[in-house]
Amino acid sequence: MQIPPKNSELPRLFMSPSQFFRKYWAWLLILLIGAAADAITTYRNLHLYGIGTEAHPVQRWVSQILGVGLGVPVAKLIQLAFVLFVAAWWKPWTPWLLGICGLLYIAAAVSNFFLLL
Repeated sequence: MQIPPKNSELPRLFMSPSQFFRKYWAWLLILLIGAAADAITTYRNLHLYGIGTEAHPVQRWVSQILGVGLGVPVAKLIQLAFVLFVAAWWKPWTPWLLGICGLLYIAAAVSNFFLLL
């Protein structure tokens, strides 16, 4: 077993990020739109209803430590870095993981906006 696997986009992500972004730009755009919408609606809800309403533990902890204004974007950047790392790790699924995570962020934003959960 080789870590990272032979078939990985991690070298491209870390050694030549511009190539990584050019190759997956559409999937990354979906991810960025979803993450931005989730961050905006998360900020709004935490500001209006308090940090205790956040279900995601990392978002809640970072917001408790740094405050809502700084905690929401910092936690979202941590989440995005993790998504990029995992998606790049498994090259055959990189575009799918980026797109699915982007759609999940959009679903979270809709849930936040309409207070579904």
